Amino acid sequence: MEKLKELSKKMVQDAVAWRRHFHQFPELSNQEYRTSEKIREILDKFGIKYKKAAGTGVIAEIQGAGKDIIGLRADMDALPVKEEPSLEFASENDGVMHACGHDAHMAIALGVAGVFSKIKPLPFSIRFIFQPSEESLPCGAPRMIKEGALNGMKCLIGFHVWAGLETGTFSVISGPVMASADRFKILIKGKGGHGASPHTAIDPIVASAYFISQLQSIVSRKSAPVEPLVISVGKISAGDAFNVIPEQAELVGTVRTLNSKQNALAQKWIKKLLKGLEQGTGVKTALEYEGFVPVTINDRALSEKVVDILLNNFGKAAVKTDEKPTMGSEDFSFYSQIIPCCYFNIGCGRSEFFHHSSRFNLDEKCIGYGIQSLSNILWEIGSQK
Repeated sequence: MEKLKELSKKMVQDAVAWRRHFHQFPELSNQEYRTSEKIREILDKFGIKYKKAAGTGVIAEIQGAGKDIIGLRADMDALPVKEEPSLEFASENDGVMHACGHDAHMAIALGVAGVFSKIKPLPFSIRFIFQPSEESLPCGAPRMIKEGALNGMKCLIGFHVWAGLETGTFSVISGPVMASADRFKILIKGKGGHGASPHTAIDPIVASAYFISQLQSIVSRKSAPVEPLVISVGKISAGDAFNVIPEQAELVGTVRTLNSKQNALAQKWIKKLLKGLEQGTGVKTALEYEGFVPVTINDRALSEKVVDILLNNFGKAAVKTDEKPTMGSEDFSFYSQIIPCCYFNIGCGRSEFFHHSSRFNLDEKCIGYGIQSLSNILWEIGSQK
């Protein structure tokens, strides 16, 4: 549809300005008050109806003539990262930064909303989910779902600007696309004592070190080599003095998989290793294990449609279908458990400073590609019977 291309181009300048505004005034998870207000202000200018959800979230909808509702989701939150200023519109909120690209996500989604607000009559409805708290707990997606974000929806499109891809290119994966993320916390209780007399103590630090090294045997010897599994300890807390063996140590870490059976396997063997640790060292242990987010799964039929649409509009060289899933996680996964979803990447220029870096930035040309690609995807999927 040639009109989509024209309307998309007209939205780019405004969308770049919105991105810069969001970047300059970032807000942490579940604190996106000013961000939400700006989104609602822009929707008002387009005459698009909306409601608040999940505290700071926004659900907007352009109602069309048909019964089908096609959805588009954009996340809103920034990260607790202190930006190394290099931009005229660098963060003014000290210690908070849009270091992942969510500023561009909101701007692109608003650009798409602007495009479709000008197409009348629209043969289907489009719902825009502006979701808080993708980066932190409590996750925003389950709360948006609880407040009706997916009600009556045929399918949902998600996206991420991606520093691993050149601007003007896209990556679409069918099936599992991002890993699940579990979180574990382990308390290892020993017997404190003097560092000069370790034989009188039960050292939880030595036990912790042994346990951490043994964790990797789950990956190398208990898991099938063809099944991805990552187990990482990200935090260790123990002791207050250089010459004192502490009473206890605490370990916090994550398990990442692309298959729920792998999550169960990891949890099972962590428990077994802890029992062996107790028997071998004399410590006592306590485990807290919780699922954080499930695997993000792209519906195969919907993903094939997205690939075809991108190929038709941008050409074969622009569309990557051979990229591998990432072991990073996304709470978009909660949507993909309920309705057909496709989550794909939009290239924002390769850089040595990747997402979550204090010096992360993006090529703003990706905003135009984002608006145009998503407008075409929503239009063609919505128009199909």
